[in-house]
Amino acid sequence: MSSHYPCPCCGYRTLPQPPPGSWEICPVCFWEDAPKLWDCTSNQVSLRQAQRNFLSLGASEPQWSKDVRPATATEKRPSNWQTMDEQEAQRCAVLIQTITAAFSDVLREDGVSMHQARVIDDYGSPEEEAQARLLDIDTHWWEVPDAWIAEFYEILSFVDPKGFRYYIPAYMIWTLKNYDNTWSNSA
Repeated sequence: MSSHYPCPCCGYRTLPQPPPGSWEICPVCFWEDAPKLWDCTSNQVSLRQAQRNFLSLGASEPQWSKDVRPATATEKRPSNWQTMDEQEAQRCAVLIQTITAAFSDVLREDGVSMHQARVIDDYGSPEEEAQARLLDIDTHWWEVPDAWIAEFYEILSFVDPKGFRYYIPAYMIWTLKNYDNTWSNSA
């Protein structure tokens, strides 16, 4: 087993000192182990992006592809090492399970519905509200289509407490799944 420490980018044991801050450049991915909050570093991307680059390009940044080398047998990753994306996915999965369990019995009942809230926002008449409410045929909050959550970003300001309690778990879970890949104001 190597006495070296895992590189934060690729996870291979290439650093002679514990990260962060050794100033070493990992020969496997070419990530510079700079101290946190240090502006003078050769790294031109975030650690998260460097990890993604390493998975797809084999280097922390494209310009280092010709300078990297494969990890040796003594530089094996720790068995529990994960990228930031993998760690985040695990945390999100646990959080989604927690939200789902906490709101599993919540129904909208007579609370303001999604389409109804938009009509309220647009100063619609009671008749328009009633017609809009008919569009929301979901029985449980997890049945609300993702496309609607992305589109109806303003409704949480216009639902009543029952509607808020009904829709908030759907919006929280949608945000956890989409915050990094959407232009919707719902995130």
